[in-house]
Amino acid sequence: MLLQLIQRVTEMRILVRFLIFFLVTGLMVYFYVNRSAPVSAPGKPVAIDRHPDLTAIFTNDNYQQWIDRFGTVSRSAFDASGKRIGTQVGHAGGPTGFVVEMTYLEPDTDHPLGQAFDGAGNPTPLHIGPETPDRDQQGRLVS
Repeated sequence: MLLQLIQRVTEMRILVRFLIFFLVTGLMVYFYVNRSAPVSAPGKPVAIDRHPDLTAIFTNDNYQQWIDRFGTVSRSAFDASGKRIGTQVGHAGGPTGFVVEMTYLEPDTDHPLGQAFDGAGNPTPLHIGPETPDRDQQGRLVS
């Protein structure tokens, strides 16, 4: 009888260990899946970061476009108050007469450094230059 009791306790320990293992594994999976969910204050909606509609920004009839003698095209869009919203750079050609190579949107509250997009409208990292410029890049001047 004592042997049966010991065997049942051992079986219960194994069962409890399996339950703890699956509980911990389930919690880890749950928190891993939900770790990228934005956290906000109670009652405030969470802002979803969406790509701006670049076509709407740069074809609203409130833009200026320049073409230099090499075929480089630059287009700047402005809001109703006349403040620049963004700039597109590209070259002449394509079905619309302008092939966009890069778009830069001016900084705003959500993006303090601004935003950059490639020609297809995909976000690209901003290259704002080195933190400390190398002042001896050209070498020393010789008189």
